[in-house]
Amino acid sequence: MVNDRGSIKWTSLMLPEHVEMLQRLWREDKNKQKPLLDEQELEQINEMIHEAYQRHLAISITVYKNNNYKEYKGIISSVVMHNHCLKLKQADDDIVSIYLPEIIDVKEA
Repeated sequence: MVNDRGSIKWTSLMLPEHVEMLQRLWREDKNKQKPLLDEQELEQINEMIHEAYQRHLAISITVYKNNNYKEYKGIISSVVMHNHCLKLKQADDDIVSIYLPEIIDVKEA
């Protein structure tokens, strides 16, 4: 069985600038694109947030931030419309501020 180290074995023959460029390309390749939400999806997200806030339901919110997706779970403690954010109280009593335009999905937890 051949034990190949892939591109790692060639890095000793490369200039440091090339190694840095390859590492940057690999990092950028892992970046995710923000999905484009249509009007119907945005309305559905808005309704889920409104219902969860009114009924104090535990929800799961997926946000797009820094070229990646992050999921938060908890109960909405407040919505601040002039800042376009909401406060989510998580199970460990941490309160997270979530910027509304970063939200890409909302589900019941």
